[in-house]
Amino acid sequence: MIFHKYPYKIVEFKIKKGKTGRKMKKKLSLKKVKTTHSKKDDKVMVTRFSVSPAELKKGDKVTIKMTIRNVSEKLLKHIPWQIVKNKKILCHGVRNEVPSGDSFTVSVSWTAIKGNHFFYGDADPKNILKEPKIKQFNNLPQGADRRVK
Repeated sequence: MIFHKYPYKIVEFKIKKGKTGRKMKKKLSLKKVKTTHSKKDDKVMVTRFSVSPAELKKGDKVTIKMTIRNVSEKLLKHIPWQIVKNKKILCHGVRNEVPSGDSFTVSVSWTAIKGNHFFYGDADPKNILKEPKIKQFNNLPQGADRRVK
């Protein structure tokens, strides 16, 4: 386990006035705590997300792709994923038995309709892999806005 640089938290902090009202006493106690966020807590990472073609017309076939990598130090039995358009899931699934360091790509096709559309992908959307919140930022890549004329 790797500890943060300052693995302490403030347990108590009090400021008291003395009898004369001038002097102040400070009491500060520190408690050493174990921190559990280390590199090995990171499980999956979205390494690529694309929506193509970049310029869309009504009726065009659009391909949305997402590549997910197992960045943990062990085989992951189940990696859930989803691809979303305008807050509605276009496609979702689970990839099983992904060895450490391996990647896989998922894709979905969509026929373009007129309007503004926002696409994004998400690895482990319900955090079944139990990554700490600080490590989940790389599970959700920046999405892609597309306007169909």
